[in-house]
Amino acid sequence: MEILRFTTDVYGRKLLVGVSWDLLWVPVALAGIAIIVHQVMRARRRAR
Repeated sequence: MEILRFTTDVYGRKLLVGVSWDLLWVPVALAGIAIIVHQVMRARRRAR
């Protein structure tokens, strides 16, 4: 799996031209977990 795609410009320097979409689920899953944890903490604090 190629996560980052590079090319070279006319001067021979390496340039980043793209990022793979294969790992998009990772930040989405982490955001979902953060939201759930936040809601659980709010509910526990409100119950006191």
